[in-house]
Amino acid sequence: MKLKELTAEQRRIAVDAAQLYQHSTDLQAERQTLRGGLYWKTVSGHDYLIRITDRRGGNRSLGPRSPETEKAYREFTDTKRDLDMRIKSINDEVARQAKFCVAAGVNRVPRLAADIVRSLDASGLLGTHLIILGSHAMYAYEMAAGVQLKAGLLQTEDLDTLLNTKSEMELAGSIRSGGLLGILQDVDATFKPQRKRSFRAVNAKGFMVDLIRAPIDSANGLALTSIGSGIDLIAEQLRGLEWLTALPLITQIVIADNGFPVRFVVPEPRVFALHKLWVSLQPTRDPIKRKRDLHQAEAVVQLALDYFNLRFDDEAIKALPSELTAMIPGLVERINDRRTKTQSGKTALPPGFEYPDND
Repeated sequence: MKLKELTAEQRRIAVDAAQLYQHSTDLQAERQTLRGGLYWKTVSGHDYLIRITDRRGGNRSLGPRSPETEKAYREFTDTKRDLDMRIKSINDEVARQAKFCVAAGVNRVPRLAADIVRSLDASGLLGTHLIILGSHAMYAYEMAAGVQLKAGLLQTEDLDTLLNTKSEMELAGSIRSGGLLGILQDVDATFKPQRKRSFRAVNAKGFMVDLIRAPIDSANGLALTSIGSGIDLIAEQLRGLEWLTALPLITQIVIADNGFPVRFVVPEPRVFALHKLWVSLQPTRDPIKRKRDLHQAEAVVQLALDYFNLRFDDEAIKALPSELTAMIPGLVERINDRRTKTQSGKTALPPGFEYPDND
């Protein structure tokens, strides 16, 4: 597998950008708890402190004017003002660091995809209801490893998002109203569904965003099939996607091509690689995509072994469905053959591949 390790300077710049961005998102989350506002309302000659609770004008009274409500009003406005100043200051630093990221060449993720994922994150969907899949997930794995993979493994004109049909977190009313399509159109107004009740949205330049989901177990009742309650993308059901959430998800901050960071949430690398390999073996898979699936699977396997210190013979992997674990011996042989070409005389299996024979 051809890859380039980041230099110490590139690593420093990327880590600094990620830390600044994480601090910014933490402040933004704190600011969200203060959304809306407080104001005094006079009713029958008496002042009441009112809290705005939503964008539609919902509100509730916090009580009549008193030393306690006046203190609450001062603390609320002072805290909100302080947070706004801190957010502006840290975002200025993020913008400054973005220039260093571009200059250092750690800016990898296409801007449109990064803007979309950043909006998904800001809406509260990323990691709870939506997970990034496909070629774009590879950006998270390479950044986590501190390497850059061959461009051909990463370049794509579509963004795959996996709908978590079993999420127990309730969607905000504004998100249910606009749906995934509304979020996409906020980023690029030219996004339209490919057809009625489609799983895919396409923009004017042909960039596609797909919404896919695992098969729903009818025995467990209804599950989420879309984000919005109105006109929105309807997730396409694909077998095997349920395996991608069998192991804990990975969160990684990556850098967009304009130098600005964005948080990705992706499947655990080993299960991603095994699923990619399984997809490459499906007879209905497009032959061109099948070869790329195989190369992506092998690349992530190498990262898992050489950079993440993960194994393919531990209890977590053994607990996966046999359709995935049955492929490991063949994958072992391919990776081993590739390694022995560069390590003369060595024929032992790579570390982490001591997979026991099935009884």
